[in-house]
Amino acid sequence: MIIADIIAEFGAYYIKNDSNMARLVKQLNRQSKTDTVLTPFFTDDTIYRASEGRMGRVLQPFQKAWTPIGTIKFVPVAIEMFKMKVDTQEYPDDLEGTWLGFLAGDQINRAEWPFVRWFIEVYLLPQALEDYEMNEIYKGVFAAPTPGTAGAAGTSMNGIRKAINDQVTAGRISPIVMGAMPSTQDDALVDYIEKFVDSIDKRYWNIPMQLAVQEAGERAFRRALRAKYGQNTDFAGTSTLVPETNITIVGLPSMNGSGKIWCTPQSNALHLKKKTQNQKNVQIENVDRLVKMYTDWHSGVGFVIPELVWTNDQDLV
Repeated sequence: MIIADIIAEFGAYYIKNDSNMARLVKQLNRQSKTDTVLTPFFTDDTIYRASEGRMGRVLQPFQKAWTPIGTIKFVPVAIEMFKMKVDTQEYPDDLEGTWLGFLAGDQINRAEWPFVRWFIEVYLLPQALEDYEMNEIYKGVFAAPTPGTAGAAGTSMNGIRKAINDQVTAGRISPIVMGAMPSTQDDALVDYIEKFVDSIDKRYWNIPMQLAVQEAGERAFRRALRAKYGQNTDFAGTSTLVPETNITIVGLPSMNGSGKIWCTPQSNALHLKKKTQNQKNVQIENVDRLVKMYTDWHSGVGFVIPELVWTNDQDLV
């Protein structure tokens, strides 16, 4: 831990005050919002395997002669899960003799000191979920770690962007050629979104779906919608519904900085999970006054039928 600034400002001694704990403050962590647009699927399989069946035309005019048509084709799909972890350690003894001494304890086992529970609940677990949202679930590209070296941010798994772009490369997702989404909060932005949703396969126009964009895109669309149609219309001022459709705009923190937009039936977007209870559980070990804290779980994202994912032609790398 780094407490040099505390010692420099408050001195290298403890000042007892019952309100000290209440004076420990922190900035907000980002929540894992992207999970809400995916369908959770719990499995022990490291690779989810499924198959889509496709059938050709079977109806034809009647005749007595035997003229069979229509055959079924099975198309495979595989979605991979990735194991990720949290490893961290601290020497709580560093807190003694400082203003932060109220987080220390009298027990020989440092794992029982107040600092450990406070650190895990207030900082460690919320930070892990923020890292997952901001670095992995959308932008992640898996890279095998170098033995003995902590892996880089955004390399724990293949995220949604890579899942989409891989299927674009494979020819199973055809981007809608739209160019970049307008940054203006006016008719141009509304027209862009309306053109995009009108390009979705008409068989799915009546299926409620969410159109995922970066957070700034959602806010800009709301304002552009209000500017174009006014406030005295049949939608709430805070609604993100694209008028006359079953599609709502949802801004995802994980997509911030990305010009991609994408849409699919929620049942088609899977979030594979294994041992995810460990996202809220931490193993604590006390080794020679060093407190080690760790946890691990599996996660993966992908699409059962890639052809039912609609995206623009941005952020394809």
